[in-house]
Amino acid sequence: MAKPGDIPFTVDLHMRLLLSLDRGHAVQRAVAAAVRPGMRVLDAGTGSGLLSFVALGAGAAEVVAVDRHHVEMARTLAAHNGLTDRMTVVEGDLSQLELSGVDLSRRFDLLLAFIHVNNPLVDEERARMVHEVRDRFCAGDCTVLPEAVRYRAVGCDRLDWDLPTELADLDDAAGMLRGAYGLDFQPLVDAAKQGVARSASRPESAVRPQWRSPTTMGSLRFPREDVRVLTASHDFATFDYTGPAFTGFPPEVRLAVATPGRLSGVIWTQELLCGGESVWTTEAYSPLATPRAVAAGDEVVLATGDEWRATNVLRHQ
Repeated sequence: MAKPGDIPFTVDLHMRLLLSLDRGHAVQRAVAAAVRPGMRVLDAGTGSGLLSFVALGAGAAEVVAVDRHHVEMARTLAAHNGLTDRMTVVEGDLSQLELSGVDLSRRFDLLLAFIHVNNPLVDEERARMVHEVRDRFCAGDCTVLPEAVRYRAVGCDRLDWDLPTELADLDDAAGMLRGAYGLDFQPLVDAAKQGVARSASRPESAVRPQWRSPTTMGSLRFPREDVRVLTASHDFATFDYTGPAFTGFPPEVRLAVATPGRLSGVIWTQELLCGGESVWTTEAYSPLATPRAVAAGDEVVLATGDEWRATNVLRHQ
């Protein structure tokens, strides 16, 4: 079952991702550069199967492609392109650390783990899973792509959306529903309140259904006319898949204010790194529970613990 903030990977979304040629070519180049002849490759979250096809074209001896959804389409595309002799498509959830029916007498030399959904609240657990899959199924000298995921944080005032305003509008809606129907819908209103901060976490261009988008899927960012940046950029965390063990997000983020104004939230920049270079950069947004006025030279400390993970709302430490 998808978690709040997760992305349902529909056939339409796979089409849009493939049509984002800049993003696709960047990842394609990274995969082709990592493959060595004779490699055994595990493609986690294969989707349409593109990266499996790229790995086979670059000389991989065998690819095992795994996904929870649409595996029949990946199988159909593999057969259509004459690749079924070296590619096995498995329907399964790698978070369970199982590969049903797969010969594990030889471990994998390359793990393709492009399973991040550009939302830090979801991707933290996905990063943990990459480490676990690597340790469970891969050789000791296995290559992982991306090799790392880096997060930076910057405080801002978001001008196109405001959490307190939307919560106030929902309170008004509760009264309107009571008057219209003579019933109390407060539990429904409270449930809606729990989701509003998550619904505003990604740029509109990330969810707009376009087949010939003029924008890039390789770098999803909030338009700068919609946000006013107030702090210096802070290196928040890096998930290093070449490291020995998983380390999650720190419990707080510290931001140095450079420009006075109204601090209403934080933009998180996520970079997928291959060969030390960023191949995919995206932004996500978390609002502050209570916006505050800040002055140049202030330091703001925000809690990034369980409440933030559950609601996408930040509070002052």
